[in-house]
Amino acid sequence: MNILVIGNGFDLAHGLPTKYIDFLKWVKIYQKFDSFIFGRALTRYKNKSEPIFKYFYKLFYENVDEDIRNEIRHLIKKNIWMEYFLQCNMYQKENWIDFEKEIGRVIKSLDNDMKKEDASESTIVREISVPFFAEYFLEDLSSREQEREIEGLKQCENMSVDEQSEFMEEYRKQHPIRPLKAEIRYKDLIMRLQTDLNKLICALEIYLTDFLDKIEITKYSKDITKLDIDYVLSFNYTDTYQKLYEKECKDINVEFDYIHGKADINSTIETNNMVLGIDENLPEDRKSKDIDFIAFKKYYQRIHKQTGCKYKDLVDQIREEWDNETEESRAEIRKCISRGKIENSKIHRLYIFGHSLDVTDKDVFRDLILNDNVYTTIFYYNKDVMGQQIANLVKVIGQDELINRTGGSTKTISFEAQQDMMPI
Repeated sequence: MNILVIGNGFDLAHGLPTKYIDFLKWVKIYQKFDSFIFGRALTRYKNKSEPIFKYFYKLFYENVDEDIRNEIRHLIKKNIWMEYFLQCNMYQKENWIDFEKEIGRVIKSLDNDMKKEDASESTIVREISVPFFAEYFLEDLSSREQEREIEGLKQCENMSVDEQSEFMEEYRKQHPIRPLKAEIRYKDLIMRLQTDLNKLICALEIYLTDFLDKIEITKYSKDITKLDIDYVLSFNYTDTYQKLYEKECKDINVEFDYIHGKADINSTIETNNMVLGIDENLPEDRKSKDIDFIAFKKYYQRIHKQTGCKYKDLVDQIREEWDNETEESRAEIRKCISRGKIENSKIHRLYIFGHSLDVTDKDVFRDLILNDNVYTTIFYYNKDVMGQQIANLVKVIGQDELINRTGGSTKTISFEAQQDMMPI
C-alpha cells in the first residue's frame, strides 16, 4: 500500500497562502473594509490585483454575499484571541505566528495562575500573568492606590509617625479601592476563551473555503504524480490533494483521513470539526484529574468533534500483516527494504510531504514509521528544512531508532529533495 501524509507545506508548495499569518492579514483587511463601509468608498482598492482585495471589494461593494460578510463580523468582532494575536509581538515584528504554540503558552500561564492561588473554577480572578489578558479582564489598581495614599498623607502630614499609621489605616477603610470592571471568575474567563477560540476556528474555516477556495492553483508536484497513492492522511483542513491529484489515480479507490478535520463552508460553530488546540502540557499526576482547560486540547477536540482516528485501523492492518509473516518471510522483507527494493507487495510505502514532523504529532508518526514492513520517504524543501525534520524526528522516534533506520541493513527511512513545482 502507498500511504501519503501531507502537512501545511503541501498547500504552500502549491502556492496557497495557508500560513496563520496569511489568515491574520485577511482579518486585518476585513477590519479595514468594515470600518469604511459606512463612510467613503475604498475606491483605491477597486483595481488592486491581489486576490484578497478583490475578494473583499466584491464582498462589501458588490454585495456578493451579505450573509458571509455579517458572519465574519460576528466571529471576529471583540474576539479576545483575534485581538491578542493581532497585537502579538511575533506577528507585528517577525511577521510570523504559530497559533497553537501561542495558545499553549497562554493556557499554561493561566493554569499556573490558578495553581498559585490554589483556585477552582468558581474562584474570582485576582491575577493574570499574561499582560494583555490582565489588562483586558482586570483593573490595574496600583495607580489609584498610589493616589489615595498621597491624598491621605497630605491630611496627616503634621501628625506623629504612630498617629499617621493609625490615621492611614482608618483612611483606607473609609476610601476603599474597588475594581471598575465586574468581577470575573476563572470559569467565566475559561468559557470566554473557549467561545472565542471556536469563533476564530470558524472564521479560519470561512477563510479556507470562501476565500482560499477561489484561488486558482497553477502548479503541481511531479513528486506526487509519480506515486500511486492508496491512502492520504492529511493534517490540513483543505482538500488540495483531492482537487488536483485524485484524477491522476482515478482507477484507484483512494481513501482519505482528515485527522484534524476538514473545512466546510456549510459548517456552523456547532458542526465545525476543525481541530485547533494544544497538546497535553500537564505532568502525569495532573493530566487525568485537572481538566479545567481540557476543551483546548487536541485529543479532546478530536473526540468531541468526532474527526476520528481512521489511521489507527490502517496501523492495525500493517502490524497484523507483519505478525502473520513467517520468520523467513520477515527476513526477506527486511533484505528487500535494506537494498531499496521496495516494490515487494508485502512492503508498505509511506511518503511524507510538507510536514515538519513536529513532536505535536508524535503518536501518529511513531505508529506509522516504527514498523519493519514500512519504508518511509520524507520529502524536504531545502537542506535547512531537512535539518529541522531530522531534529524533530529525533524527538519523535529517538536518536537510536533514527540512526538504525537511516542506514545499513536496518534502513527503513530515506530523505528525498522535492522537485521544482511544475506549471499546470
